[in-house]
Amino acid sequence: MTHDPATITESPMMESPSRLKRFTRVILLAVRTLQVRLRFILILAAAFAVVGRWDTLRNYVDRWMSGLVGGGDASRSAPPNSEYFCPMDPAVVSTWPGKCDICNMALVRRKVGDAAPLPSGVLARMQLSPYRIQLAGIQTALVEYRPVAREVALSGIVRDEGLVRCRVLESDRPFVVAGQAAEVTVDDGARQPAAKGKVIAVAVDPRESRTNAEIRLDEPGRMPASGTRVVATVRRPVAELEPFRSLPSDLPPLVKGELLAVYACPRHAEVLASDRGRCPVDRNDELQRRPLLANQRVRWWCPMHPNITAEKSGASCEACGGMTLIPRIITYRPRGEVLTVPESAVVDTGNRAVVFVEGMPGMFDSVEIVAGPRCGDVYPVASGLEPGQRVATRGAFLLDAETRLNPGLAAGYFGASRGARDDPAGKAGESRKAADPGVCPVSGKPLGSMGPPVSVTIDGQTVPLCCKGCEARLRASPEKYLPGKQPR
Repeated sequence: MTHDPATITESPMMESPSRLKRFTRVILLAVRTLQVRLRFILILAAAFAVVGRWDTLRNYVDRWMSGLVGGGDASRSAPPNSEYFCPMDPAVVSTWPGKCDICNMALVRRKVGDAAPLPSGVLARMQLSPYRIQLAGIQTALVEYRPVAREVALSGIVRDEGLVRCRVLESDRPFVVAGQAAEVTVDDGARQPAAKGKVIAVAVDPRESRTNAEIRLDEPGRMPASGTRVVATVRRPVAELEPFRSLPSDLPPLVKGELLAVYACPRHAEVLASDRGRCPVDRNDELQRRPLLANQRVRWWCPMHPNITAEKSGASCEACGGMTLIPRIITYRPRGEVLTVPESAVVDTGNRAVVFVEGMPGMFDSVEIVAGPRCGDVYPVASGLEPGQRVATRGAFLLDAETRLNPGLAAGYFGASRGARDDPAGKAGESRKAADPGVCPVSGKPLGSMGPPVSVTIDGQTVPLCCKGCEARLRASPEKYLPGKQPR
């Protein structure tokens, strides 16, 4: 039996090998296309990973290379003219890579003599040997809460039976109010028991153009005679004055799930986050865990609109275009008390009040504070310090004089230079803010203080902003915030 070759057709079994070859060819072509398309993305991802972890990788490489070359602990030392230091605790310096014994942060390599960046808010830093500290007699005291009051002595005359009229100086006017208790003594140089009284009125006399206070005595047996010159002493609690009265004072109880610690940048105190990560201002800085004090709580707010707050994460600010609120630490003071420092710890430079905070043994940071009126031997502090810190009380003026007479000692740390307030011409304005790459040109706030910075392109120029809320103001008036930009 024969078959005609013309009538023979391919069976399905004969077609399967050719189909498999075509399918395999398509798969290989797709894989090769993905390799070509994705290799650039993979290279960029690897580059970003290396840059983000550069300090850590360099420490590991130095450790491995030193071990291969020498093979011993002595060979693990830093390369010539290099050392390792901790950005959070700069006094921790080592000749080999490792971790800080204080904060457990990986040490960063630097050249010997290079400037170490100062944290935000620190004007200068002094590091003294134990011998110099003993020679200067430097002593420190604890920053703590205390119930303090401003004492004012008023000079007056007894006008009527049991009524005293006293003159109030303009500088003492905020501390004298109706309803205060007063102690009245006869101004004759002799120590006599004080008569108790109460301020019943404080008013301006239009005829004499001065402020008078009237005090009613409530002890008939000790009332001086009419016409007697007396001295009335009144005391006004500082906790009743601004800005201390507006500071939080009622500590809320802890609730389930509330944060007990935040992650902060060791060099940018304004950068806080609820999770571990990198600092948005300087990607080389890694956020470090910062436990909260017993009188502190974490709340969320908008720095551009401080009245917009939230007690939980995830809220947003509609005025800023839906920007997510950022965390901040709120310190609650005991009711009736304020944070105080000894009077000898405050150095008044004329345009700022400065204290020297002991960060580590022998290391003192010059920090600017906002202080209230002196109350005896202490100053109330509204901002700049936290409870539990130690400040130099004896020797503070010596530290300040050392930073002025020997600027090289403090200038060994990057940033120990004149601030905007020391500008003799007062030229620290919008143009300087715009020229600073770490500051938003619109709000003047540090980049990263309101979350990850936002980049905006104006006429081909990319400008980093602190948040999306500043974009509209920048686009409306670019010549106001960008130097050299001509008005449209």
